[in-house]
Amino acid sequence: MSLLEVKHLSKHFPVKRGLLSRPTGFVQAVRDVSFQVRAGESYGVVGESGSGKTTLGRTVLRLIDPTEGEILFQGTDLTRLDPEPLRQLRRDMQMIFQDPHSSLNPRKIILKSVGEPLVIYEGVSGRRLADRVLELMELVGLKKEHMYRFPHELSGGQKQRVGIARALALNPKMLILDEPTSALDVSVQALTLNFLEELQKKFSLTYLFISHNLAVIRYVCDRVAVMYLGRIVEEGQVDELFDSPAHPYTKSLLSAIPLPEPQQDDDQVLLEGDIPSPLNIPSGCSFHTRCPEKPGEICRREDPPLVHLSPSHSASCHLCGSREA
Repeated sequence: MSLLEVKHLSKHFPVKRGLLSRPTGFVQAVRDVSFQVRAGESYGVVGESGSGKTTLGRTVLRLIDPTEGEILFQGTDLTRLDPEPLRQLRRDMQMIFQDPHSSLNPRKIILKSVGEPLVIYEGVSGRRLADRVLELMELVGLKKEHMYRFPHELSGGQKQRVGIARALALNPKMLILDEPTSALDVSVQALTLNFLEELQKKFSLTYLFISHNLAVIRYVCDRVAVMYLGRIVEEGQVDELFDSPAHPYTKSLLSAIPLPEPQQDDDQVLLEGDIPSPLNIPSGCSFHTRCPEKPGEICRREDPPLVHLSPSHSASCHLCGSREA
């Protein structure tokens, strides 16, 4: 059963110039994205910086309003909800942000930051609020003394745990995690990932896990979508996608994973150049300008659809289709 279903979601940001601030173009951050997240699973979204991962996560939660498409959460289309019904539904969808420091108010002690959702949604105050916050702090491995500190008095890992405690305050069904470990030391990353797995099992949480780190995605997620320039170019079960990548972009990302013992790899796929600007998307397949597999005329002319290579594996590539045929 799908807890979240995204259909043909797009988000374009206008670029305005001149005295009248007229739009002169659009940054196509997310382009016609569709996927489903089943209840209780971890669904990963991976790609380079600029691929649209963070915009996708924020749009799913409607922190940013979409340009087109549907966002169905438990069968309810978030794009059609008025502000108050949307606010109530957000109890069940919470986000953990990439930078744990900037996500906390530097002028508030941790007690107030973690307790704010409880104050807004449940009207909890006084001793009851302090007791609830203490429960949450102990749940994420922090102590009572941390409740009365300011964010700058905590380490990066502690601040990230505060963000997790705040996200869990209203007993959500789904967490959107935007690079939750990228700002942490490697040793703290491992502890945080293990902790997130424990929380998922304990509270039957569903994760939409956004990361540029494929090693993290393989460790945490059940299924994964690979994004490039705002579109999903490959999707599948984690083990199948990692063991048998179909899209040239996915192959290059997997080649970039550091090995414990560096050695020459004849199968390594190296990308040349930078990701194109989402203000000026290349025609045809948006990856053809960097594709290492000698794209043909059809790649430059036609945008390939996402086609099934197996029941649990899809890719958007003319070359994949030709190999399958």
